[in-house]
Amino acid sequence: MIVFTDHARDKLQKEMKKLGITEKTIKQIVNKPDEMLYDALRNRFVAINWSHNLAVIHEKTNHNLVVITVIYSTQLKDTVNKRRRTGRWIQS
Repeated sequence: MIVFTDHARDKLQKEMKKLGITEKTIKQIVNKPDEMLYDALRNRFVAINWSHNLAVIHEKTNHNLVVITVIYSTQLKDTVNKRRRTGRWIQS
């Protein structure tokens, strides 16, 4: 089951709604990302969707997949490449 933290839900309602991003969109990205990375610093997964310019940060627990936050950026490719170069985000 995919669940959202209060922070992620708040971000969806306040910021992502303006961009047409819904919980359903986020769930689709987590289930079928264009690319899946691992955040070595935070021990979290990063589901990337290039067409929406979104990175969905999430954790896997025993029974759930917990969406921590959603990052939207028109410069997502630059952000991802920078975090790859530093070794923070690695291929999962």
